Amino acid sequence: MAQDYFDIAALEEAINATLPGATMFVRDVDLPESMAAMYTDGLIIREKAYIDASCRVMGMMTSHRYAILLNHMVDLGEFEQDTNWGLCVAQRDSHFKVLGQHTYDGKTMIVLLHLPDDERWKLFENTRINIEEEFFDSCCIRFENKCNEPVIPELATKDWLGRCSFPLGMDDEGNLWDLE
Repeated sequence: MAQDYFDIAALEEAINATLPGATMFVRDVDLPESMAAMYTDGLIIREKAYIDASCRVMGMMTSHRYAILLNHMVDLGEFEQDTNWGLCVAQRDSHFKVLGQHTYDGKTMIVLLHLPDDERWKLFENTRINIEEEFFDSCCIRFENKCNEPVIPELATKDWLGRCSFPLGMDDEGNLWDLE
């Protein structure tokens, strides 16, 4: 009989590659409540497409905000042509762990931790570490302080909202993408 074991050293290495320097990027979207409810604590999702997000965090005009925590987003701001979106992009086929949802004043934030872009994402499937809760709590405070502030005009344009209109980790009908 094969013995199952958990590789603590591999998890520590993955945590050290994932968490230091993690920054919050945002992506605002209007989600049906049925889709939003699918983002349960600890769920791992995979997004098939490249993920546009902004490093500019202020108010929101949508019902939901993805707060994406990661330390390896590609900053494309220097290539923007008079859009001033603070455009940053995550790789296609990225994996994320849902750290939780927080609703404040009728608006909901979904906190996602971007996992390593290799097989190490699997180490986070059945693991909860204390710092995830600290990240989530910090995001909630920031969300409450920012969500009712004025919306950044560049992030309220039809073009930007269109780029961010699709749900992460699922198709338009709410079917989760396969993790592999």
